[in-house]
Amino acid sequence: MESLAYLARQPILDREGKIFAYELLFRDSPSSDTAVIASDVLATAQVLENVLNNIGLPKLIGEHKAFVNCSRDMLLDNVFGLLNPRCFVLEILEDVEVDESLVKAVERYKSRGFELALDDFIFNEDFLTRCEPLFKYVSYVKMDLVDNNDEALAKAAKFFKEKNIKLLAEKVETKACFKKRLAEGYDYFQGFFFAKPELVTGKKIDATSAAILRILLLLRTHPSLDELCDCFAQFGDVAANLLRFVNSDAQFRSQSIANVRDAIVWIGMRNIQEWLMLMLYARPEMGMTPQSSPLFQNASHRAKFLELLARVVSGTDDDLPAKAFMVGLISRMDALVGAPLESILTDSPADEEMRTALLQRTGRLGTLLRLADAVEQDDQATIVEIITELKMSATILNRCVNDAYTWAHER
Repeated sequence: MESLAYLARQPILDREGKIFAYELLFRDSPSSDTAVIASDVLATAQVLENVLNNIGLPKLIGEHKAFVNCSRDMLLDNVFGLLNPRCFVLEILEDVEVDESLVKAVERYKSRGFELALDDFIFNEDFLTRCEPLFKYVSYVKMDLVDNNDEALAKAAKFFKEKNIKLLAEKVETKACFKKRLAEGYDYFQGFFFAKPELVTGKKIDATSAAILRILLLLRTHPSLDELCDCFAQFGDVAANLLRFVNSDAQFRSQSIANVRDAIVWIGMRNIQEWLMLMLYARPEMGMTPQSSPLFQNASHRAKFLELLARVVSGTDDDLPAKAFMVGLISRMDALVGAPLESILTDSPADEEMRTALLQRTGRLGTLLRLADAVEQDDQATIVEIITELKMSATILNRCVNDAYTWAHER
């Protein structure tokens, strides 16, 4: 069986916390210890083509942009020449030698309509002098918050604003850091929604959210219509919301729907799950529609990814895939509601195996969750360690990644 190309996808957020773009990190396999961009140009082009053909760009980025890393050889050899310039932002790596040949290549890409970015910029004299010939061509500069101190980050904001270049803050790990860069005028951010949330003592998910989680868990076990109706009957608030939802477009029917059974039949099992997940992530504090939330998209994708992985390793345990889906979904709720998982789990349907996975990253589900973390963070060493432990081939992992993207796109 032919192995699919693997990638990691990291969201880039705008000042309102909405997804602006994704950075796509290409690998020739998930067990590769070096990025494809470090290999020869032909291999890079083949992997890029494989990813786009097998997964498809709309499934990966929707209507957003895709940031991709570019080595010197890739720029000079026109690897991206046939791609759609409206979709791709070409990131010039920080160690690229800037000479006349490179500047001409950048100028050609710019003339074709591509936007360009300077990656991992360090605001010092060396970088400023070396990259100065590129400033008139680039639209974005990515500032690494680890390698730049606060003074440099503030100066960079003023310097690049005057040149009409957008600033992107990388490795934003705390809300305080996010707010500081926001005040300085930074335009885009990576990392904020995947940072550990601030702990809020005593805060829990409300009864409606706990009920939604219980219904979602039941749905993953493929219940009968009677079983699902009985479950809804236990949670009046969710049932009432469902009836309001299905009757919101009553003009398309001769009469309104009066009971949960008819509502489920009208919507269908798959759409019930979609509606429940949107309800779960439609929080006032998000300040956005759930579909555009990076948390919602990430939680949906990782839930399906974990379910697919669990089907591979579950053996005779038919419950593991359903539990894995819920673990993926719950694993993002701490960042969403600003509360520790310990308090969220108090009212959730998580059993001891799921709790252990979420809190300690141990057990079968914990191992799968660590693998999802590693894929999202592009942590190659951990990916190799875990798929070896699971006796899982790179091809199988590739397929689970790609199928999860496909499922998330088609929902």
